Amino acid sequence: MKKAIGLDLGGTKINGALILEDGLFLKRASTNTRNEGDPSIILRQLAEMIAQLSEGEEVVGAGIGSPGFVDSENGRIMAVGGNIAGWAWTDVKAGLSDLSPLPVVMENDANCAAACEAWLGAGKGLSSFVMLTIGTGLGGAIWLPQLGLWRGSNFRAAELGHSILIPRGRKCTCGQYGCVERYASGTAIEENYFELSGRRIDGTSIVASYDVDEFARQSVDRFARDLGIFLATLRNIIDPEAFIIGGGVIDSRTIWWDTMINEFKNQVNDPSSIEILPAQYGNDAGMLGAASLVFDNPLDR
Repeated sequence: MKKAIGLDLGGTKINGALILEDGLFLKRASTNTRNEGDPSIILRQLAEMIAQLSEGEEVVGAGIGSPGFVDSENGRIMAVGGNIAGWAWTDVKAGLSDLSPLPVVMENDANCAAACEAWLGAGKGLSSFVMLTIGTGLGGAIWLPQLGLWRGSNFRAAELGHSILIPRGRKCTCGQYGCVERYASGTAIEENYFELSGRRIDGTSIVASYDVDEFARQSVDRFARDLGIFLATLRNIIDPEAFIIGGGVIDSRTIWWDTMINEFKNQVNDPSSIEILPAQYGNDAGMLGAASLVFDNPLDR
């Protein structure tokens, strides 16, 4: 049975695994991302993790899920590098070819999560779905019949977090104003709390105090309602079989999921025609999806 490496690159951590083509994890590795604005440092970290996971193994290739706009055909980052300083315009595949003997395939991190859910998780058996990955920001992926991942003509399709939700609203890291991820993300919950209370508190603490802090309750409820409104818009644009919601914020869904669903039903004209599902693979989805791209695509230099 073939083995591949799946790497999930984030702004704070790099998670990796050696994975069999049936989805079984054989080895895991993790390290803090050296997010210092020098892409050569991150390339070395990726190469070191590939070497660690492939030692003594016969591995067909490595898949990397990265934030930002990813040219998946050529293995490079485009104009927006996501939450990694200096990552834009990095030629990852070429850089790694000097550091690692393994062939590499790259994809946007949310696309990797969607590939995992289509392969093994909540999207298995669906012909179409839209996936949202909600953490510090909001990533998106679109899975279409017969096509699979929809990347767009310039590899910028499904950047759903950078749709405009509130015209002339909060400034986003991408340079726009009013992007969805400024209102429906972990960062948005923190910003909601600051606007209400004048105090800065991390999102985990806000969620934990939902039942005892009125500002926390209002902050999370606003996030949930804004997310429900956005889902109503997406439903009318794309009309998928289902929405699948993953990312770190999904761990707290017991306190906001019903509010999101109710807002969606209040906004959309036919709520019964679509399912809204939690992702099944959590933080493992990025690694599994990256590895699946290796199994599905012939790799060369």
